[in-house]
Amino acid sequence: MGMDGGEKGDGVGGSGKDVGGNGKGERVNFPPHCRLVSDASGAEREGWREAVVSAGDHLKRVLDEYGELGFECLLVELDAEAEGGCAECFLAGGERIFRVFVRRTGEEG
Repeated sequence: MGMDGGEKGDGVGGSGKDVGGNGKGERVNFPPHCRLVSDASGAEREGWREAVVSAGDHLKRVLDEYGELGFECLLVELDAEAEGGCAECFLAGGERIFRVFVRRTGEEG
């Protein structure tokens, strides 16, 4: 699904533990203020701005802090092999990487 419906099948709305996964296709739990989508092509039109590309423990900290600051988060899982560049570090660590978009809770474009 795209931006409007989101994908709820990958642990979205979970407890926030194991956010980064280990690259083995396991379920990833995101905090309740976050949702996973397969395509964020309309994100900017809907008031989202790209904040970070991250994985693992850093991703968990980023999502927790944005939630505490009153933001909702939209995540798109990236293919580390297709991204190249600095994604090589994520590949080496076997981590799943995500592009994170944020907007203040209740703000819609």
